[in-house]
Amino acid sequence: MKSPVLARPALLAALIVCASAAAYEDENAVPLKLGLEAGKAVVEQIAVKLDGREVSILTTLRNGEARASQIGWYASTPQFTVLGEGEEHQDKSFSDVGASFNGHAMKPAVYRRGYFMGRDITRELARAGLAPLPDLQADAKKLARLPTVQGLRFEQWQGYVAYSWNAAIAPHASAAVEVRYRALPQFSLTELDSPAFGQAVLQHCGNPDAIRRRLRQTTGEPVQVMVERYEIPLAFMLMRDVRLAVTQPQANWQQAHPAVSLVCGLANPGLTASVSGEVSNANRGLSVLVVSSLKTP
Repeated sequence: MKSPVLARPALLAALIVCASAAAYEDENAVPLKLGLEAGKAVVEQIAVKLDGREVSILTTLRNGEARASQIGWYASTPQFTVLGEGEEHQDKSFSDVGASFNGHAMKPAVYRRGYFMGRDITRELARAGLAPLPDLQADAKKLARLPTVQGLRFEQWQGYVAYSWNAAIAPHASAAVEVRYRALPQFSLTELDSPAFGQAVLQHCGNPDAIRRRLRQTTGEPVQVMVERYEIPLAFMLMRDVRLAVTQPQANWQQAHPAVSLVCGLANPGLTASVSGEVSNANRGLSVLVVSSLKTP
């Protein structure tokens, strides 16, 4: 968290109404990494959808063997902390993640661990009666039971969560695996004419001046814009052509108004908020930038 003021949807809505507000909001992303162990099956196609904050990854595989092929896939968080009550991304566990195999919902195996200074402290937390994930509301008496590591008491530890599924693909058959979750993007309120805005746009292969003109044409003279960066890491996406569809609502989760979405490798000549097509040679993930106006178009 890099903001002097903690962001909440109501607060951002107030900033939209009050043009004189000068607060700067910034929160880091929590990317959910997706992996696949395909065994002898071959990945035929990957399709990614970003609808608002909702992410869907559909992977089609083919088993060319004369026997069933076992596959497994997983979703894992980075190690994370809980910094404050006001964080939008306070719950970083992605408890809403879901998966299906050939259209049938699958129940995941769930792994939750706690870490401090790189050390797995899950057992120590359990002995003190604490859950493995960081919790600002943790019982002070239980925290006092924790041992120290190099003289430090791990009252602010890191958490990690992984979800995994497995299935079998029939001989000489294709199968579809889908994973869905709500993304926790990096977001900020940024000055439209700032170097930071221009840099974010350039990093996503856009033209900062063209986007500034577009925003000014549709909303007058915006001073600030909301910038969201959606990181979608896919460990099994190795120099592949990937179908991508980005759809944004009229008002987003912070009540700002998406105007332009950018992705390197995906043309958006109309500078629109919703865009789709094929990204060639995508490697290990995608990054989507969504620029939103604080004024209604």
